[in-house]
Amino acid sequence: MKKVALFLTTLCSIIFAFAQGEFRQHDNGLMYHDTTMQQLEFIVDSLNLKYKSCDLFKTYYTIPQAQAHYVKLDTGDIKQAKADMEANMSFADFVKKYPNSDLEKDLLVIKFTYLTYDDEEIVKFKNLGLGDGYGHSISFTDQPGRYEQEVKGEWLIDYSEKTDYRDESIRAYFFTTEFHRDPLADNYARMVLYTDCMIDTTSQVFKEDAERTGWRYENEPADSTPSAIGMLGRYIHEKTDFPERGEEDGETYWRRYTIWDSLKFERIDQELAGKPTFQALLKNAAEEALKEGGSSDDLEAYISRYYDKNIALELKRGRIVVGGCSMDDSPRIHAQNIAILSAEAVNWEVFLRAHLDIMNDRFERVSDGSYAWAGRKTYIRELEELDINVTDLLLGISLRIDNPSQNHYFGSIGRLGRALAETKYADEVENKMLAMIADETLDDYNRVLIYFLFLNYNHHIADENEQQANIEQLKKAVAAMPTYLSEKITFD
Repeated sequence: MKKVALFLTTLCSIIFAFAQGEFRQHDNGLMYHDTTMQQLEFIVDSLNLKYKSCDLFKTYYTIPQAQAHYVKLDTGDIKQAKADMEANMSFADFVKKYPNSDLEKDLLVIKFTYLTYDDEEIVKFKNLGLGDGYGHSISFTDQPGRYEQEVKGEWLIDYSEKTDYRDESIRAYFFTTEFHRDPLADNYARMVLYTDCMIDTTSQVFKEDAERTGWRYENEPADSTPSAIGMLGRYIHEKTDFPERGEEDGETYWRRYTIWDSLKFERIDQELAGKPTFQALLKNAAEEALKEGGSSDDLEAYISRYYDKNIALELKRGRIVVGGCSMDDSPRIHAQNIAILSAEAVNWEVFLRAHLDIMNDRFERVSDGSYAWAGRKTYIRELEELDINVTDLLLGISLRIDNPSQNHYFGSIGRLGRALAETKYADEVENKMLAMIADETLDDYNRVLIYFLFLNYNHHIADENEQQANIEQLKKAVAAMPTYLSEKITFD
């Protein structure tokens, strides 16, 4: 097991060493060619016109939210404390009877429901940590409907029995207000509408039956490889002098393989592309992959370059590439290839989601360590060059709503903050975020999220003087928040 772990660590390091430049940039300084950008601009123009003619036809609602005190007790008579909560003892009397309780008062608690992979419905109550506080959550799987009742003056209890691995404890929220779910103000609803106009809600990047692939997943045995795909691979390897693995160490072989890989398309262009044998093998392999699966990066690259880009896109959307470690860029490269092929095939619906996945680093991976960020860019410039209203788009996918459209795209607050730090519209972005934080017509939960978005944005700005000036502006915006929130936020 130690040898496997060492191998994976070494392989991650090798991958990182070769991948620090990440995606190739074209002469325009972008990850997409000028011709591709022109195709995309045409689509964006039509979508912007469509949005301008749209009426706000849907009411978006805020996430249900309430105020509560949080209590944790892991010493003393826990069972009696549980009985007192179940008997609805008042908060003041409980604190007096159990002075050793850990307490956090006046918290913003949200409530939402989601399904597990096994279609089990989970009801989750959660608060975000502000200042020195940490967030907490309590989840339930039994009788979700019971949590739709009035909660003011009630306890929500999570009791844990003593086991070999943990002590007996109890955690609970005591609610001081009812949950409320309100219509999102029109100006913010239009941001959400803009995101749904730009990011097609009827499609996804990957097909429902997409298989997971990557070097953490074992390949099928050679004798089960579809014959047409195998024949194409063997033919190309034979004609391009594929480097077979010898007794050398992994890094040495990786370098030999990288040299071959960098030259293979030049050799195929010159020696194979025009030959009937190659074209017949490629056609058969493409048809077999569509019918039976078994595709790969190499096969899709051959199909895209020498046969049919639409077929290559379909095959790529049938595979979810899983990274082997946080430095493995293969899922991002897969998303970039999907984005490029989507653009060339004028498939905007898939393109923008794939590009946003790159920006939000939304991939399956062992972990996502910050040490891998240096080589990963956010690619916000590509969107700005397309005349997308990037400010409204990224703020729109930062807002959280209770009744999103199916397949609505929600962005990562941390990743979007980093992307916005690279915007050419810094003044507009800063002013809009600060205004949202201070705006009493925006619900408290979204105001807190935008506060965190601004902090992430400011963290990635290189100029320390600019950072400090932004903090002074942020203090003013936070002062306009409800006292129960603003008093918990510190700027030490």
